[in-house]
Amino acid sequence: MKGTVVSTWLKTCRKLYNDDIVDKAMESVGLSKDKAFSPLEDVDDITINNIVTNISRSKNMKVTDLWREIGKDNIVTFTSDYPAFFKHDSLYHFLKSMNDVHKIVVKRIPGSKPPALDVEPISKNEIIFTYKSKRGMFDYFLGLLEGAAKYYNEKIDIKEISKSSDELKIQIKFEKEIYSKKVFILNKVLSFGLIKSINVKVAILSIILFAMINTPIHLIYRDISMVISPIVAFLSTFLASKVVNRPIDLIMSEINKVKNHEYVENGKLITNDIYEQMYDILNEYKDIIRKDFVGFKGLTDEMNTFSNVLNQISNKMNYTSEEISNVVEQVASAAMNQAQETESAVYLLNQNIYSIKEVARLEQENKEDLEKSVQRIEGSYENMKITADKLNDILSSFEEVRENSIQLQQKGKNITDIVSLVSSIAYQTNLLALNASIEAARAGEMGRGFAVVAEEVRKLAEQSQRAVEDINGNLTQFIGDIDDLVKSVGTQFEVLDEENDKIKSAVFESSLANETIKQVAQKMISTSEKLQTETDSIASVYENIESLAAIAQQNSASSQEVSSSVTTYAEEIKKLTRSVSEFKKLTEDFAKDIDIYKI
Repeated sequence: MKGTVVSTWLKTCRKLYNDDIVDKAMESVGLSKDKAFSPLEDVDDITINNIVTNISRSKNMKVTDLWREIGKDNIVTFTSDYPAFFKHDSLYHFLKSMNDVHKIVVKRIPGSKPPALDVEPISKNEIIFTYKSKRGMFDYFLGLLEGAAKYYNEKIDIKEISKSSDELKIQIKFEKEIYSKKVFILNKVLSFGLIKSINVKVAILSIILFAMINTPIHLIYRDISMVISPIVAFLSTFLASKVVNRPIDLIMSEINKVKNHEYVENGKLITNDIYEQMYDILNEYKDIIRKDFVGFKGLTDEMNTFSNVLNQISNKMNYTSEEISNVVEQVASAAMNQAQETESAVYLLNQNIYSIKEVARLEQENKEDLEKSVQRIEGSYENMKITADKLNDILSSFEEVRENSIQLQQKGKNITDIVSLVSSIAYQTNLLALNASIEAARAGEMGRGFAVVAEEVRKLAEQSQRAVEDINGNLTQFIGDIDDLVKSVGTQFEVLDEENDKIKSAVFESSLANETIKQVAQKMISTSEKLQTETDSIASVYENIESLAAIAQQNSASSQEVSSSVTTYAEEIKKLTRSVSEFKKLTEDFAKDIDIYKI
């Protein structure tokens, strides 16, 4: 199926229903919803049938009903696009010309295969219409038929006669008489099945009339029959010629119609003689002319459509040329401004380059100072690290002092235990000395020496007890001092350990800060180097901009030349527009001239 027909069908569906349904149907067969069909494009029949089937499902209607609706509405489209094909007096003459229209379509659109249409009158208001198509689009055809009847405002009765896969034959009955069949019985009888000559028929009829009239006269008026016979012969010949030549009036009427540009074929003449042949030849001539004018009128429609499109294009071109002219003028003005602004930009850029070079120089100096600062920071970091290491050593030594103090405290406690033991011994010795003195007193004189010794021992025990108490007091004070020292050492150790942790953290943070400073310094150094590179690049750009300034001057001059050329082009477009309008008027006049020919 050709794209021009498919496009018409889809436009009809969009008008009858809505775009969403048609878009979904097209997408269901793999076509874009914005697909544009070219007139000569071949569209697969299965594809278009699937699209129509999907649309019918969406509208919950039969496919056959949808094809009928498409056919009805397509008549409206066709009457708008090809009005010349519909310029007929009646639906019958329109249908009769359709086969000729399809032949023209085949010539205009290579590869197209329109259906064959055959019209055969069977009575004054009935025809047999045969529709032949391999696609078998009978419902679409019936829709077109209904739409055409509505266009010509005629009521028709349709009766199906036969139907096959590729042919539909129907009988159509019209309200008005469409076909006349004029039979001249006397002419037909006088031919005797083989006589075609008018002269012979006139002679035969003359003899018959002469015999019919002259015989009674001869029998009744024998004396004057010789005088009357020539008159009877003349009248018989005149009447015979008048009767046999009656079809000439109908033929002259048809010739006058042709003279008045009417090429409508309304009937058939039956005489079985030369008049019938003349009438048939006249009808054949009208048929040839009618077919030619169908093509001519179709051509005028296409010329008119083409001129309309061409006129629209020329108007758009005219509008566009004016817009281009305005734009070119603006471009020319902008080019001049650009040239001036480019010169200003060159000056400012030169100043900026000088400033950037100065910044680059300062950045270079800052880079050297920054490198020195980084070296100092690294030295300070190393010194802090050494201090932290020494502090760790001191902390380790302090740990040993703390442990020794604890050991000393323990030893002091051990001495206290020994002193307590000595005190206990002195106490026991004193008791023993007291007991010995008592026993010596009992012994009398014999125990006097022993009593003296016991007394001395007792005194010695008392002295030992006092010494032990002194030692114990001093030792207790010493142990207390050691406890205070141990506590103080422990406290200082904890403080020192905490500070050491802080110093370690500070060293770690200093290490991170040092690395960050190194990175920042490296980036700043890199930025300084890039700035120097960009400075050199900008200097190169400055040279290019100087060239650009010269080019801008050239562009300004070129824009002015283009503006002049576009103005000339716009004038030529206006001439083209006027020529297209004249061509359109010529086409319309030609169409009016052709419209006088009724086909």
